[in-house]
Amino acid sequence: MNDHRKTGLYNQPRFQDLRARDRDIIIEGLKHGASRRDLLKWLGAAGIVAAAGAGILADAGIALAQTPKRGGKMRVAGHSSSAADTLDPAKQTLSTDYIRGYIYFNGLTRLDGNTAAQPELAESFEPNSDATEWVFRLRPGVEFHDGKSLTAQDVVYSLMRHKDPAVGSAAKALSDQIESVSADGPGMVRVKLREAYADLPIMLGTSHFMILQDGTTDFSTAIGTGPFRMTEFSPGVRSIGTRFENYFKEGRPYLDELEFFGIQDGVARVNALVSGDVEAITNLPPGAIEEVKSRPELVLLATPSATFSEMIMMCDRAPTDNADLRLAIKHLLDRERYVKSVLKGYGQLGNDHVVPPNDPLYNADLPQRTVDLDKAKFHLAKSGFGAGRLELHISEAAIGTVPMGQILQQTAAQAGLNIELRREPADGYWSNIWIKRPFHGGQWNARPTIDIQLSLGWISEADWNAAQFKDATLDQLIVQGRSELDPAKRKQIYNDIQKILYDQGGNGVFGFQDFLDGHSARVKGITPVPIGNLGGFAFPDTAWLES
Repeated sequence: MNDHRKTGLYNQPRFQDLRARDRDIIIEGLKHGASRRDLLKWLGAAGIVAAAGAGILADAGIALAQTPKRGGKMRVAGHSSSAADTLDPAKQTLSTDYIRGYIYFNGLTRLDGNTAAQPELAESFEPNSDATEWVFRLRPGVEFHDGKSLTAQDVVYSLMRHKDPAVGSAAKALSDQIESVSADGPGMVRVKLREAYADLPIMLGTSHFMILQDGTTDFSTAIGTGPFRMTEFSPGVRSIGTRFENYFKEGRPYLDELEFFGIQDGVARVNALVSGDVEAITNLPPGAIEEVKSRPELVLLATPSATFSEMIMMCDRAPTDNADLRLAIKHLLDRERYVKSVLKGYGQLGNDHVVPPNDPLYNADLPQRTVDLDKAKFHLAKSGFGAGRLELHISEAAIGTVPMGQILQQTAAQAGLNIELRREPADGYWSNIWIKRPFHGGQWNARPTIDIQLSLGWISEADWNAAQFKDATLDQLIVQGRSELDPAKRKQIYNDIQKILYDQGGNGVFGFQDFLDGHSARVKGITPVPIGNLGGFAFPDTAWLES
């Protein structure tokens, strides 16, 4: 054992023990190329012996490597894009839209790695005693990209427009629980709800609820408060932003410029990363995991999530309006093979509802469905579908549905069900196939709460009710679940919701997948947030490039 007292190191300070000013001097010296000898001489003059000084410089080098650096251009390739790409937060549909939102805008709150709401444009927020009313106090000094100051009226407009049917907001089902939004002076906003809702700050941290200027109707451009000014937006092509120098977060963003575009083909996306044409990609194909892990210049970012892939069986049109045909298909989904072989273990089994197994609200009393040919044959015979062909539309646009469709086709044949695969192009899939064809593949991005997930896509009249399964009891339970504050009662409500979807619903949820992203080892500052790719889509605010 070393005896520090003999070497004169006993009680000598470490780098983190120095005064902040002294730490800054060392860091700045290292940044600007000061020699090790000069820095040791300076430390010696401060009464620090040489051996301790060497340790301090080593620690300082590590600290410097972890200190965000300003500058550089980052190019990011997403996995989806189309001519329907939008700058309107209310109409965002794809992950490319969500990322674009975080480039140019902010919400009242932001979500951390535990999906808890943290202050963003609102510096504080608090409910009344029963969570039916919330007060948000705005951060002073926030500017839009055109120099206008953020006011409470901007927030009122941004939130209330979701309730206007003419806007066509994808989040209208969520906003319906808002009764009114009012300004209490220029810096405070009061939100009154139709019923108690403890998760309102979480809801307002999702990308649909980003804040616009009062009266904004032109979405050919983006004038937000976000880290980057918009310099180019070509739907289906690319988006470019340059650093907003008056951003309210001091020192951010770190990048000079951010370019974002879609490469829908997974192989081409990986090739762009490997060749250095881009610094980061979203939705790394599981087949490329080992290649990325084997390259020291690349990093795999895996984030467990509630994102799931599904086979959608629309309940309002033939032939999938037949409940027995839907049950037959659910008993033919080889979920274990999908998670092990397709996801390479980076995922969890689905069980035909929206709650993943690691969620506290998961109903563990429901038997995990596996391939059961006997039950599938029973329900198939009961359905009367017979020997006809069942068309299944799949696409790379809906992650995992192509390999799962192929697996399902093979398994279904063993039960006497003839499935004909129709592989659709990724471009236009969400406009032309989703919620249109009776039997098709789908994918749901994770949301920070199960209530938000259900409200967007499982309430009867929700715009994104892809299966068109409509059930009054289910609607009532979803509303009760969001307003119930007693944990035990709330758990029972969500158990009942899952049972209804398991038995009757039109969503064959076969797997929850981790978000798999790849980026250059030069890219720093991205930490997992389980609602989306690359830090919950919010990497524009935090990412930086190591020189």
